[in-house]
Amino acid sequence: MKQTFNTSIGTVEVLVDPQSRIVSVYRFDAEHRPIAAAIESWDHVDLLDVLNRQAGVPLSEANRIAAAVREQHTRFGSLAERVDERNRERAGWSTLQNAGIPLRFVAVLLDALIVFVPLGIVVGLMAGGGYAERHNGYANAGINLNGKATLLLIALGVGYYVVCEAAAGATLGKRMVGIRVVGEDGEHVTFGAALVRNLVRLVDALFFYFVGFMFAVLSKRGQRLGDRR
Repeated sequence: MKQTFNTSIGTVEVLVDPQSRIVSVYRFDAEHRPIAAAIESWDHVDLLDVLNRQAGVPLSEANRIAAAVREQHTRFGSLAERVDERNRERAGWSTLQNAGIPLRFVAVLLDALIVFVPLGIVVGLMAGGGYAERHNGYANAGINLNGKATLLLIALGVGYYVVCEAAAGATLGKRMVGIRVVGEDGEHVTFGAALVRNLVRLVDALFFYFVGFMFAVLSKRGQRLGDRR
């Protein structure tokens, strides 16, 4: 199936063969002499990129042609899905600003102070870990977290991170410093992704988040181990 488009730099023809799943792009001058050509697999081509970079079609016109071809061949699915995926990726990481390690560390500290310290007190008291001592002119009181209470606190902590990030994209600490968690495509993080990244947080949090810090420093995107899915 052939589609012909008139552009500011000549005529562009796009041919799609449904059987071989091959898409061919040809550009002709005013005298219909071929100037540029490209042949790609339908399942792997980024038509906008081919039109703009290989055929030399201006981006605005290339975008119009690519949209017309996608509309004509939506039943094939693969081309439109791939182009949309590429566009989402470009609009995802490329347009997002990394929060940076210091800001993320501040968010962790705020979560610890606002959520985990009070939660630890409640869990310790419920587990019977509260104590008070009085001696001659001396008083001491506190809470001991035994093994089961510690495991419960860890489980609640993981659940807190998973629910907050999956539901709203941020914990209380992250909201206070103005950062949020997103997926690789820049969209809202899924429940499954939030669960995985926060289970791995148990490794990142070792030695007061030193493990996560080292992974983030060595990552081009500033990702700790739990962010690398």
